[in-house]
Amino acid sequence: MKKRLFLLLACSVLSAASAWASEGDWDRAKNAHERGDYAAEIAIVRPLAEQGYAFAQFNLGVLYDQGKGLPQDNAQAMVWYQKAAEQGLPQAQINLGIMYEEGQGVKPDYVRAYFWYALADVQGDGQAPQAKKDLAEKMTPAQIDEAERQAKDYQAKHPFPIPPLPPLPDSGAAHGNG
Repeated sequence: MKKRLFLLLACSVLSAASAWASEGDWDRAKNAHERGDYAAEIAIVRPLAEQGYAFAQFNLGVLYDQGKGLPQDNAQAMVWYQKAAEQGLPQAQINLGIMYEEGQGVKPDYVRAYFWYALADVQGDGQAPQAKKDLAEKMTPAQIDEAERQAKDYQAKHPFPIPPLPPLPDSGAAHGNG
């Protein structure tokens, strides 16, 4: 399984530009990304990420993950993915799950990976059900039960400020084909 390393800037599923400070920020960051001007993109995205905008946090995580405009740094990618994931951004939850599953920047942890996939599933990510199913084949029933319990407990205590995505038709695309 490969990580979905696309930016929300380039993802058509996100029409929720209101999660950015302004639509102008969205357009400027998207244009910079499309030009490959990652320094300009970072200059727009980093302040927004630091202000708590989940989409910007995710994008900054991807830039660290890919090493575009910044040194490649799995630990920093995880920091920013985590911030966005805790707000309910399913793309960040999926990327965190993959990092835990594959041991990128952390020791592999199937329970934690499944936990993030389960949260992404609740948030409407179309690839999360398959990610959970594939990972479950590597886990014991006790590990799956523990991950599902943790996800339910987390949901009960941490309502996500980002509403779940509407269900999308399953494209059958594998992770990495974002």
